[in-house]
Amino acid sequence: MRRVAPPAGAGVPGLVSVVLANWNGAAHAGACLAALTAQTHRPIELLVVDNGSEDGSGAWWAAQPGVRCLRARVNRGFAWATNQGIAASRGEFVCLCNVDAELDPDFLTRAVARLRARPLAGSVAGRLRRPSAPGSPAVLDAAGHGLTRCGWAYNRGSGEPDDARWDAAVEVFGVSAAAAVYRRSMLQDVAEDDGVLASSFFAYQEDVDLDWRARWRGWEAWYEPLATAVHHRGGSEGWRSAAIERHVLANRILLVVRNADGATVRRRDWPAIAAFTWMRWGRAVGRRPAQLGAVGLVLRHLPAALRARRAIRDRRVVAAAELDRWLEPTPWRRWVGRRSARR
Repeated sequence: MRRVAPPAGAGVPGLVSVVLANWNGAAHAGACLAALTAQTHRPIELLVVDNGSEDGSGAWWAAQPGVRCLRARVNRGFAWATNQGIAASRGEFVCLCNVDAELDPDFLTRAVARLRARPLAGSVAGRLRRPSAPGSPAVLDAAGHGLTRCGWAYNRGSGEPDDARWDAAVEVFGVSAAAAVYRRSMLQDVAEDDGVLASSFFAYQEDVDLDWRARWRGWEAWYEPLATAVHHRGGSEGWRSAAIERHVLANRILLVVRNADGATVRRRDWPAIAAFTWMRWGRAVGRRPAQLGAVGLVLRHLPAALRARRAIRDRRVVAAAELDRWLEPTPWRRWVGRRSARR
């Protein structure tokens, strides 16, 4: 593996810049801010980019002491808003945090320690749990990202009991931007013309795209089990709306177009991928006919995705075999069975 020297201007040493993209997140804003102000790591700065919220949460964030709030008139998407926050931040480390995530007090301390211990680590995933009633067993939401051979990523441990299986710090394919800490020099190294995240994704899968680009540049990603948080999910209004599901479906396709090659998504897998994707689209359209618009999203962004693919390939510093080691068998039967049970 060959690494290039990281870009200059790696941020204020030791400073963690926490970047939140907010859209109608009033229900979770107070708890999120309380958790951030309780962090043991110092120094930190907090930047909120509000995407034209209509529930008063943009004005609420702007009124909070110690919070720098950038406000857009309309919702331009999670990826765009996050790029604005990263560009305005100054820290050596950048924490991306959803407004519906509550970080435990030493989350940043633990994540930064892992980054400092691993010079090639570009990102650290926390141990994200789902909310649970007192006395109820804890359930995981995410322990980093895994990648299947079909090119579709997933949250490790999602829905599984939070037990000793998840106690070890391990290298993972990537991290969930719901609550993760990144090294600024890595973000600068992989940034594209429109910013760190692919703004054409609008929302969802943009963190997996970042994972993949970082891997092609030789950066590591780590899961740190001592960096714990609760992720409520659905903190922005519109969760599971037809518009959101259109982006989820389209972005999964664009993600593969931008990043995959024959070593990651094999030709023999394409018929199964196409069949599974068609099944998902068919069921989604059956629930909400407006989701036919996912096809239009793919077609609209396909030329840009192909241009990005060429740029990403030109900047690779690792062989395809390096990524091949992260690929897991695609659990077609489990995925199809689970989705059939939801009909």
